[in-house]
Amino acid sequence: MNRFSLEQVERAISRKPEPAPDFEVMWNAIEEEVGKRRGVLPSAAKRSSATRKWVPAAASAAVFLVVAVPVFAAINPNWDFWGRSGVNNAIQHGFGEPLNLSARQSGATMKLHGVVTDGEQMDVLFTMQVPGLPEYDAVDFESVSLSDSKGKGAEPYVLVQRDETKDTLKGMFELQDELQKSKQSMHLDASNLVFFQYDDQPLAGDIAEGSTLAPSPSAGDYAAVTIQSIVRKNDQLTIRYALTSPLEDPGNLDPHLVITSGSQTYQSVSRAVLPPDGNDLLCQSTFTIPEQAWKGAKLHLTYLQEVKRVAGTWAFDFNADGNKASEAIYSKPLAANDEQTANINYNLKQLIITPLQIKVPYRAASDDWTQGVRHFNKVSLQLGDRRIEGGDYHTGVYEKVPFKEYLNEGYLRFESPTWFKDWSGEPMKLLFSDLEITKRDLSKHWYDLAAPTPAEQQVQMNLDGRKVTFTYYLKGSQLVVKSSSEDPTFKGVSQSVLRVNGKGVLPDYAPSPPSSGPFTKVETYSNIPDGAVLQLNPGIYMLLEPDQTAGVVIN
Repeated sequence: MNRFSLEQVERAISRKPEPAPDFEVMWNAIEEEVGKRRGVLPSAAKRSSATRKWVPAAASAAVFLVVAVPVFAAINPNWDFWGRSGVNNAIQHGFGEPLNLSARQSGATMKLHGVVTDGEQMDVLFTMQVPGLPEYDAVDFESVSLSDSKGKGAEPYVLVQRDETKDTLKGMFELQDELQKSKQSMHLDASNLVFFQYDDQPLAGDIAEGSTLAPSPSAGDYAAVTIQSIVRKNDQLTIRYALTSPLEDPGNLDPHLVITSGSQTYQSVSRAVLPPDGNDLLCQSTFTIPEQAWKGAKLHLTYLQEVKRVAGTWAFDFNADGNKASEAIYSKPLAANDEQTANINYNLKQLIITPLQIKVPYRAASDDWTQGVRHFNKVSLQLGDRRIEGGDYHTGVYEKVPFKEYLNEGYLRFESPTWFKDWSGEPMKLLFSDLEITKRDLSKHWYDLAAPTPAEQQVQMNLDGRKVTFTYYLKGSQLVVKSSSEDPTFKGVSQSVLRVNGKGVLPDYAPSPPSSGPFTKVETYSNIPDGAVLQLNPGIYMLLEPDQTAGVVIN
């Protein structure tokens, strides 16, 4: 079941989504694997094999396409979801299979209006009239399945929003396009429509590292919140905490912290669910809150609770044709350019244009951390006099050098704002900005540490012209290392390295959520022998070059 709040969906769609594979969470696992293959460093900590992260279903669906068909001209809903031009573009140019089907359960009527495919995605558009439609923060079906005539089925993503028409929802079911260029009979089942609102539970107990707070009054879904760490940098406060819950999937209700101080409420500016900590759900939230306000603050646990359920299964049989959009696809190979490839660190493979999207598949060109791996966080497409913001979507890795070098591959994607019968003469240019460089060089940047004590000590490092402070101290039997910089172009350390009597070790495994800007890194090293000779290296660190840009003509 895929639950999401409309506020979260709109935020996710309005901004350029962060590339899924570039999360700090994954750098730790990548670092260990690369270290093993290169024979550089052995890991001193066991790694979790699974990652749990709550992602709004509609945010996931938003990285793909919302589409429609031309018969919709006589239908009230505007299928331009959140201003995404691919929807109305498909409507206007006749790519899709019109449907006019309806089913009624428990007084609620679902109508299917059309299905369209583009070789990548299949989308089925629907409306739903629900008498007494409540106010809600999230809405979803308990189960949805779409199967073909052979019984092969899949669970689609569900994207829903309130329509202007009273008591009406509009949305789409989306999944991978299995039709390709064929025609098939399809069967859809959507069961039990459920509405949710956020419930707020004050937490009783001291707010401190290691303390356990209980919801008050007692919340059956979540028994306790244990604070693992509290880190402040200027007005940014980051809290890592574990949630104890009897639920099979405690992250499904989107639990998260909210801070109140006096009459002011502080929502998190970023939050993430991290790989699990035993049986608990491990979470991290970052807030912007002044230090004075934090002194008198209280914590609240907020999560979704069911407020209305419409029981029943809405079932449909229909035919779908995968030919229409595929026949209109325009594609061309992109010529190799060594200078451009070095600048953007991508080998651009091909330009693909469908009535629904513009895609440019790529393969990363280099992962030379010594020289620095370049990645532009923002990409847009100049199409004639129009500038279209796009996204960078990672799909996997490829083997550049057998058993030795594995690099990312994916695609750049943009909404199709219009449609030309002949795209060959339309000028198109990719515009890259907001450069981030990831570096690691174990041949230098080693700094001697004095014997650690419970009192804080510091070493200053100069990394590519940026001053970075490493603060270290003993906490029980662990060596704690904090890294930060006042330079806004130093994003942060991803994973440091410690030499213990000449032998390199990595810090204890502690996953971190993604960060779009400078952050403070807190790491721990365990089992450090008394009197050991210690040297610290920044390991993997990221630099920001916000003024660097690049442009590539693709058509």
